[in-house]
Amino acid sequence: MGDASLIERGFDELPAEVALLDARGDIVYTNRAWRAFAEANGFVGDVDTLGVNYLAVCEAARDEDETAGLVADGIRALLRGQQDLFAIEYPCHSPTVYRWFMMRAVPFDTPRHGRFVLVMHLDITERRLAELQVNEKNQHLAMLAHVLSKELKEPLTTAIEKAGRLVAKDGPDASSLTKILSRIDTIIEQSVTLADQVATLELESVDFREYVDSEWEDVEAGNDIDFRVVGGGVLAADEHLFGLLLSSLFANCIRRSSVPGYPSEIVVGATIDGFYVDDDGPRPTEEERAATGQDQLLGVDYDSVELSVTRRIADLHGWTLDITESELGGARFEVRGIAWR
Repeated sequence: MGDASLIERGFDELPAEVALLDARGDIVYTNRAWRAFAEANGFVGDVDTLGVNYLAVCEAARDEDETAGLVADGIRALLRGQQDLFAIEYPCHSPTVYRWFMMRAVPFDTPRHGRFVLVMHLDITERRLAELQVNEKNQHLAMLAHVLSKELKEPLTTAIEKAGRLVAKDGPDASSLTKILSRIDTIIEQSVTLADQVATLELESVDFREYVDSEWEDVEAGNDIDFRVVGGGVLAADEHLFGLLLSSLFANCIRRSSVPGYPSEIVVGATIDGFYVDDDGPRPTEEERAATGQDQLLGVDYDSVELSVTRRIADLHGWTLDITESELGGARFEVRGIAWR
């Protein structure tokens, strides 16, 4: 067995996809994992890709994929002797599977044939998914902290004040205190349920208009806002989480409508497959669009936790949350995928 065949067999046993590039960037060798990946992903042409210019492929994708441009620049730097290692992580998702890879490239010189670059693509999906799980946990903690701090502070303060007055006398305050403490108990139950990553929901028939009016009454807190509800119906939802979804959306709209220079108007309406919440605040921001985006796999936007809460609850129900410009001139937060009963 010759040395060349022994080296090739060794590369073929590696779980990483390996390619060897010459000084022009042409592929002169690929291992078995490289060929198998090309075949499994519908590569058009010979799966060994021998003779294909790796740099040209990257350049062709530069405008649509920033990573491709970085790879082309990094390999050129290796070929010119400007650096000894190039590494980059990138997503490579299929229609059915999330995948991430790390590309590592190193140069080496030969006496007869000049400089080459060894390129390896390592599958790091398992590590990235573990990171994703940690980020999900952090997101749930952020949601819980938000709900506890934003929703509980005011009713708890009021409850303490009324309890102090009840020490001296009994009366109407007793009924009010009971309602306030019940609200606190409900919020805690909703928050803990959400933070615990509910796997199954207790779906019940929920009257949309009734819940909209109830949640608005709880969060409105004397704001001078023109609030209207258009349409209605009955849907299947976890009633506690649905209430939290509505209160989070309303709290976000109240904050947006408080921007100086904007009138205060909020409209909630039913659609064929869901509902929307329109406000006349500012146009949707990039941060708000990112918080509701379906491709946000990693990270937490702590400045838009209310929308993260809303999106998480929508996800649990199999619904989607979108943000567009509203007919009122501000933002429309629309939940889709609801089957009205």
